[in-house]
Amino acid sequence: MNVSTFHDQILAARDGINQAIANRDVAGIAAYLLPAYHVVTARSMHRNGSEAGAKSWADLFDRDPHATHSRTPEQIHVNDGWGMAQEHGRWTATVSTKDGLLRIEGVYAAKWHLVAGEWRLEVEIFTPLVVQQPK
Repeated sequence: MNVSTFHDQILAARDGINQAIANRDVAGIAAYLLPAYHVVTARSMHRNGSEAGAKSWADLFDRDPHATHSRTPEQIHVNDGWGMAQEHGRWTATVSTKDGLLRIEGVYAAKWHLVAGEWRLEVEIFTPLVVQQPK
């Protein structure tokens, strides 16, 4: 396959993750994570493994009916020979606090691997740049 096809597949995978998050579908999210998945959250918490990543989403959905998260890719760089890619973009989230809804925006980086013809996430790092406190 050529690099542009891989690029489109990664965009489709990211859209699938965004849809799974919007639908609060933990299994749908987990389907995109490699077993060795690692995430550094906006609050600098580390989660190791796809099971821990999925549990984190399940816990968030259980405790916060208003939580939203979305990622918007801005750049994707593909190494087609090694089946790896780097994605950079912007993300937004809304979470409930005792004072109301907190909106967070920032940037992220993600490393993808092509496994059995499917793109899966190995690592994601989220950096918050804007935090809008409830009024």
